[in-house]
Formats: sequence, C-alpha cells, structure tokens
Amino acid sequence: MKKHHLIIYLLSLMCLISPITAAKIYSYVDSNGVRVYTDKPPTNNRTLVKVHTMPQSSSSVRIYKFVDSKGVTHLTDKPKHSGYKLIYQGGSYLPSFSSRVASTSVIHKRRLRYKSLIQKVANQTGLDAAFLHAVIQTESAYNPNAISPKGAVGLMQLMPATAKRFGVKNRANASSNVYGGARYLRFLLKLFNNNIYLALAAYNAGENAVKRYGNKIPPYRETRNYVKKVMRLYRTLQGQI
Repeated sequence: MKKHHLIIYLLSLMCLISPITAAKIYSYVDSNGVRVYTDKPPTNNRTLVKVHTMPQSSSSVRIYKFVDSKGVTHLTDKPKHSGYKLIYQGGSYLPSFSSRVASTSVIHKRRLRYKSLIQKVANQTGLDAAFLHAVIQTESAYNPNAISPKGAVGLMQLMPATAKRFGVKNRANASSNVYGGARYLRFLLKLFNNNIYLALAAYNAGENAVKRYGNKIPPYRETRNYVKKVMRLYRTLQGQI
C-alpha cells in the first residue's frame, strides 16, 4: 500500500539566486520516530543530522510554513493559501524556527486516545499491540482523518481495494480501519512465514512487489525507510504499551 504522508519541503528557490552566505535548518529523527526541524544544531553527537541550506543574500527571499491535518510540515516560497505562515525572510527566522512533523506531545495524546482500541484489535488478531502502534504511528501519526495523496484513509491508511478485501465498509471509522489494517498485517505475516520485515514491506509497497523481488524487500527508498522506521518504533514501544 503506497502512500506517503511524509515531509514536503520545497527548497528549490536556492536555484533562483546566488547566495553569498547561507542560513541552515537542521533535521533529525528523535527516539519516537518524529522528524524534527530546527535552526539550532542538535547537541547529541549520536544523532544523525541533516543540514538544509537556506539562501540568505536577498531580502526578497521568504519561506512559509504550513502544518496539515496529518501533522505534516510543508515549507515553500510560494504559499498556496492563507494557512501558510511566514517563518523566514532575507536571512532571518521569524521567530527562531523549530517545528516537528507531529510533536511528541500530540502523538502521545493520540496514542492514549486509541490505546484501548488498538489493544482490543491486537488481541483479536494475534498481533503484538506495540507492533500495531508502530505501524499506526508511521502511517498516520494516530490521525483518524489522515488522507494520503494516493487516497489511503485513516489510522492505518487503507486503500479502497484493501478495505474491501478485508471487509471494511467505512474506512473513516477508526475501529473498522484499525481492524481491517490489522487483518491485512496478519495475512501478510502468514503469507511471508512470519517475516515481519517482508510483511511491513508488503504493507507499504504491496505483496506482489515483494514477490516480484524474490520475497525480499523491494529496492524502493520509501519502502526501505518505512520498514526501518516501523521497526525502530516497534523496538522503542515494546515494554511501554
């Protein structure tokens, strides 16, 4: 199942001018799997940090930020609607810029809201609740109203064909959505002999893609990153859920 509600940051404006000096935005993934953006370099030397260079030579340069309903942060120099807020202009941040795709506190509140439902579905389908939580956090950040550009809906980002296949009549219903996604995960685990990595790859890219590559994780960057992120979250959440 392809999606993704992951980060879109449009820094193509760097090609429009020749910067003399440059400001920097740093990004890294925290222990909860949340992508953090900040203008302050992280102090933890063990954290893998990406540096995004911003032009700083013209007062006409403006960067706007918008956080959508999924908690995804969009950065652009050409805002599409009034929801975008100016955060950077001519080498200055307005104010000091620090944002998360979906803050840890928001994710924690959402997790608590759906904890009993996820536990119930995990018991019914024989899945580890922590595993189910990891998939849901990666898919939607626990947002029941999340809709991907591909048309995937809800907590587990079900596509119409997958929902129909596993008896989900209303993808927008949180309970039905989680149960349908969990049934699909259980099916995939059985299909790939309980290989959790292949099951996750199939959930993201489709079971046929995994088969096509000889029952291996397909060489898609999105899929490989997806598997790594879910497994990282799964290990973090084990013993906490």
